[in-house]
Amino acid sequence: MTLTSEVADYFNMSLSDDPYWTESSWFSWAIPEKDICGFFYNHFRPNMNCLLGGPAMWDRSAPNVSGQNVWNFLYFDWQLMRVPPPGRYGVDYNKYNFETPWSMSIKMLKPLERYQLRYDRSGFKLDLVFHATSEPNVIGAGPGMERSFKLHFEQPGRIEGYVELDGTRHDVSCYSIRDGSHGPRFLETTISGGYTWSTADDKTAWHLLARDEHKSRDTRIVGGFILRDGRMSSIVKGVRRVLERIGPRPSAVEVVAEDALGRSLRASGRAQVPAEFMLFPDRGQWWQLFRWDYDGFKDAVGEDQEYYGIHEFRRWHRAGPEAWSTR
Repeated sequence: MTLTSEVADYFNMSLSDDPYWTESSWFSWAIPEKDICGFFYNHFRPNMNCLLGGPAMWDRSAPNVSGQNVWNFLYFDWQLMRVPPPGRYGVDYNKYNFETPWSMSIKMLKPLERYQLRYDRSGFKLDLVFHATSEPNVIGAGPGMERSFKLHFEQPGRIEGYVELDGTRHDVSCYSIRDGSHGPRFLETTISGGYTWSTADDKTAWHLLARDEHKSRDTRIVGGFILRDGRMSSIVKGVRRVLERIGPRPSAVEVVAEDALGRSLRASGRAQVPAEFMLFPDRGQWWQLFRWDYDGFKDAVGEDQEYYGIHEFRRWHRAGPEAWSTR
């Protein structure tokens, strides 16, 4: 599916009356040389008249076996029931053209290519520009994912600018990825899985979404892409394989995949900056900056996110070393 700006850059105004209908937008940023990872993330929920969103910034200064928790982050201001921008949804503001009363803003500079992100609150300033390096790749809602989204897309790129925390400026210039989606988003009963990516340069990147249907080391890839030599193609089969864990948390991951052009990918990665999140009351996850080796690149920037419905996340934490060693 070729994604147009009209679909990707604007709210879908043919929304259902589902209270969990969501328009989401996420931009990854990092400073790998300083062991810093961050996000700029929001979910509009128009039928609830609220916005979930905010930025985060974390490092390795206070890790534990599961990864740093949000109360130890360098900065964290993701909140669930925030007021949306003033005005009418989809009329006075839109998906990539808004500013909230609490300073979070996104401005589309060029459709499907460039976006400016800004925030200034509680001693934290952020001013970043995302530059896409390829067209986006689309994932539709396959079986079992109908309550996660209707349409989801990822787009590799580069992100540049700065963040400032308590008067200390940190320059940001690294490869990145962004995503967007619309549709219902109810995650309590979601099947566990992985969301994993890396962008090595302007012409080399990959992303995957995998489902842990059998609670095994291998999670089946159900969507994603390989970008090689500047050519984007969707993944048609493959696995995300956990090679090592520290306690319940993945610390080493392997990706084996094939795209629609018959090109194969084998990537191995290790956790660099771990964190453990409950961004939503109905879901828990590890969100980790990773170093990835593939296609001749070493220590390419990327992430691995392993997510669970909240009931499964609780059971997994309490399962203990014997269970952790098998999955």
